[in-house]
Amino acid sequence: MTAVATRDMQEKALPGTTVEAPPAATAPSRRTGYLDEVWTASARVEGLQWEMDEAEDVLARAMRNASAAGAGLPDLAIASGMSFADIERLLKDSARD
Repeated sequence: MTAVATRDMQEKALPGTTVEAPPAATAPSRRTGYLDEVWTASARVEGLQWEMDEAEDVLARAMRNASAAGAGLPDLAIASGMSFADIERLLKDSARD
């Protein structure tokens, strides 16, 4: 069976079959959406900072243990991939905590 739509039929759409575009986001809702992104990104940065602080503490403790066992600054630099100055700074900063 083939249906043929005439111009008269096309002008009279069935109720409830029209598709309307969603309303454009209002300025406050866009602003809130952006702020949600800021909150999320800020929380992620803070979490990563906590992880970095913990990782640096673990590294400093491992370096102190290695140094106490006889490892020299060149050994620590090779093992950590850090410069002498960075190692000394890390050990000095961690000794204050």
